[in-house]
Amino acid sequence: MDPDLPDPAQPTAPAEPDPAGVGPGGGTPYTVYFPTEDGYRAADLAHAAPLPQVGDLVDYLDEDGIAHRYRVREVVHTLQVAPAYRPNPRTSGGSPDVAADAAQDAPDGPHPVPEGSELRAGLPEVVLEAVSEPNSQASADAQRASTSGDSISGSNSASRE
Repeated sequence: MDPDLPDPAQPTAPAEPDPAGVGPGGGTPYTVYFPTEDGYRAADLAHAAPLPQVGDLVDYLDEDGIAHRYRVREVVHTLQVAPAYRPNPRTSGGSPDVAADAAQDAPDGPHPVPEGSELRAGLPEVVLEAVSEPNSQASADAQRASTSGDSISGSNSASRE
């Protein structure tokens, strides 16, 4: 018997499930920024997905099943200080709102860059911009198809008469 071939008498090992944090086909979790009339609305993905690139088209299906088309305007990779080097909001007595206010009040001067071992990757940010709705293109395609179908059916009905 060839040692490189599996033994047919042995049961096969069960397929290993996707590792935690990696969705089907791989990928990474990221935050998507949808344009609104007064800025952007952020949404975190519920599971990991392939990270889109600038220029990619993204169709978002809303709760009513209506598709909205966006183009990826920018992808921002974020870095942040490792948790061991960040202040703990529970021990400092502050709330997340206070921490956000403190971050806004921080001076705009240069910030020290920590050593490489003190950083970790944050969630990438995908910023979208609205483009024409896919429904309008689908409607135009359907109208073209029905128009060309009418001329064919018209010629068929004319030939039958």
